[in-house]
Amino acid sequence: MKATFGAPTIDTEVNFWPAMIDMLTSLLMFFLLIYFVQHNVNPASLAAEIARGKQQRFTDVFNREFAGEIEHKEIRLTADVNLLQVTFGEEILFPLGRYTLQARGETMLRRLAGVVHEVDNSSRSPLYDQIQIEGHTDSTNLQHSTYPHDNWELSSARSLEVLRFLSRRASPPLNEHAMSANGYADTRPLGDDHARNRRIEIRIYFSGRETRP
Repeated sequence: MKATFGAPTIDTEVNFWPAMIDMLTSLLMFFLLIYFVQHNVNPASLAAEIARGKQQRFTDVFNREFAGEIEHKEIRLTADVNLLQVTFGEEILFPLGRYTLQARGETMLRRLAGVVHEVDNSSRSPLYDQIQIEGHTDSTNLQHSTYPHDNWELSSARSLEVLRFLSRRASPPLNEHAMSANGYADTRPLGDDHARNRRIEIRIYFSGRETRP
């Protein structure tokens, strides 16, 4: 007697859960990636990172160029977010009570312009957006019958003299359209030391742009 066999059966139930879990995991990773990009690689943070890189390169070259003056505390370099402030003591740039640069002052500014150009030439985009020059005096009452008549005029004249030298007499000159000059007389002292208060501050605001226009 022949044995009979039933027809084979096929399990038609499909388990969709592994595929669904994979898809949901992929979507979660996608949204996490979008969140990370928006909060960590946004244009503002990228620009800040570019500016900080330029600031660091400038600091390295500046410290090498002015190592002696920094050691003798004739020049100070301080950092704040996207800017560096170069502070020259009065005696290194100007004779006491005068606003015409002395020979050593011209040499210092030529060297500063050289540092700016060295770092700028090595960058894919402009080094700086703006350079602000500020003149400061001590509180000694200055009254002259000729210009400059007082500390306001003296501090302003000195900042303008530095701007004109950097933008016209340095080789090559800096871009005067990105520069400004201000005089503050004795209204922003650093302390009671008159010699320390007589100073020129040059603030360099570094660019966050990636390419040159």
